[in-house]
Amino acid sequence: MNSKFKYWCLLLGVTLVIFNFCAIGWAAGLGVRDLEEGMRGHDVKLLQQRLINLGYNIKVDGVFGAKTKNIIKKFQQKYDLSPDGIVGTQTLYYLKRSNKNLEYEVQPGDSLYELSKEYNISIKEIKEANNLSNSRIIVGQKLIIPDTALGGGEQKDLYITVEYRVKSGDSLYKLAKEYDSKVTKIRKVNNLQNSLIRVGQEIEIPRKLNKLKTKKVFSEQESMKFIWPVRARISSNYGYRTHPITQEKDFHGGIDLAVAHGTPVKAAASGRVATSSWVSGFGKTV
Repeated sequence: MNSKFKYWCLLLGVTLVIFNFCAIGWAAGLGVRDLEEGMRGHDVKLLQQRLINLGYNIKVDGVFGAKTKNIIKKFQQKYDLSPDGIVGTQTLYYLKRSNKNLEYEVQPGDSLYELSKEYNISIKEIKEANNLSNSRIIVGQKLIIPDTALGGGEQKDLYITVEYRVKSGDSLYKLAKEYDSKVTKIRKVNNLQNSLIRVGQEIEIPRKLNKLKTKKVFSEQESMKFIWPVRARISSNYGYRTHPITQEKDFHGGIDLAVAHGTPVKAAASGRVATSSWVSGFGKTV
């Protein structure tokens, strides 16, 4: 009888561990955990949706299979990352920098609130991107889900904000240590007056990026900071704007500097020229 009791206790313990692991995967936002072949969950689905938005042919099934791994390898090679097929913070950084808005077709049961939670974006941003005067949406309606890409700044200060649901035993100190963050940053992002959190509470965690190592070798003396390439007037800021040519509202993933014809412009950082040609709408482009 005693051995049977121990057996069932062990079985229950293993089941709870597996359930807890799966629950994390199915509830997680993109960036909560590193993704690799064999994993499945909501975060894998978000990854696949982002890859489709970037032009890759892949099925959105929430399963990180061989095809997803191969596509990630191609993506990593494109940005000179180590092509291991694992989506860690380095790969995720470049995925989020790819400034591609997602076109989403409204499904039965959808609401702006649910979409804002799923894609980690505010209702206000969705409404602004789609010129919505209220929160009503209908099945079949096409919506633009803005890609909240990471901006610039020094490499050591880059963070990815991920959604997290508090579990039993969690504390801000524990979460800050686990995600290479800081208690003060977590409190600031979530407007917390103190460090108390409760089970089931949904919070955002600024997860610190690893230093972006690539296959290219840099000397220790080389700086990863960008310089101001030219003294100029900013003619168009980073963010949503009315396109100066098409007159349509779109996301501008940079800043435009206006200078007189013939003004010398320096490179913002050292590197290799990938292309130099005439680009429609831009002119002579390096």
